Amino acid sequence: MDSPYLLDLRWMNGQPFIHLGGYSNHRSSPDVVELFEHVAVVAPGSYGLLHVRDDEEPDHENEVRVLRLVRGVVTQHTAALLSPCIPTVEDAFTD
Repeated sequence: MDSPYLLDLRWMNGQPFIHLGGYSNHRSSPDVVELFEHVAVVAPGSYGLLHVRDDEEPDHENEVRVLRLVRGVVTQHTAALLSPCIPTVEDAFTD
């Protein structure tokens, strides 16, 4: 994965860990959600959270979504502490 993303795979305490981060202002490839879902398939014992803000996703454009990976299953939830993004995280755009 290239900029604007961070992808780090390393062994810690005898187990592999993936750290993802980044901020893209448009949908682009590679898709971090697809990577997260791939991890669920190839490493079903994995667990973790992926926070995504996609203002181009219909019906979720003003939310931070949390993808939860547990036992090979990815589910989506709204992050109540960060949503709605406007006005919780940022002010509304004005000219």
